[in-house]
Amino acid sequence: MLLISLSIDISMLVGIVIASFLAGFLLRGAQLKKMKGKVTDLEKEMMASHAEILELQKEKLTLEEKLKGSSSIPVIPITAKEEKKADKMQDKSFGNK
Repeated sequence: MLLISLSIDISMLVGIVIASFLAGFLLRGAQLKKMKGKVTDLEKEMMASHAEILELQKEKLTLEEKLKGSSSIPVIPITAKEEKKADKMQDKSFGNK
C-alpha cells in the first residue's frame, strides 16, 4: 500500500520535539526581553516629557504672579463700555421719533 516506507526512531522524534520546544522558548524569551526594553524606554521618555510640562507650568505660574504684582497698567472694566453703548442706543431711539 505505501510506496514510501518511513522509519523514524522514537528517540529521534522526541529529541526533535524537545529541540523545537527549546528553540521556540528561547526565541520568544528574546522577543519579550526586547519588548520590555522598548516599553522601559518609552516610559522614561514619557516621564521626562511630563516633568518638562510640569516645569513649564510652574514657570508660567511664577510669571503670572510677577505680572499681577508689578502691573501698573490701569484696567478698564468691560461693563463700563457696555453701559455707555446702551446709553447711546437709547439716545438714538429718542431722536428718531
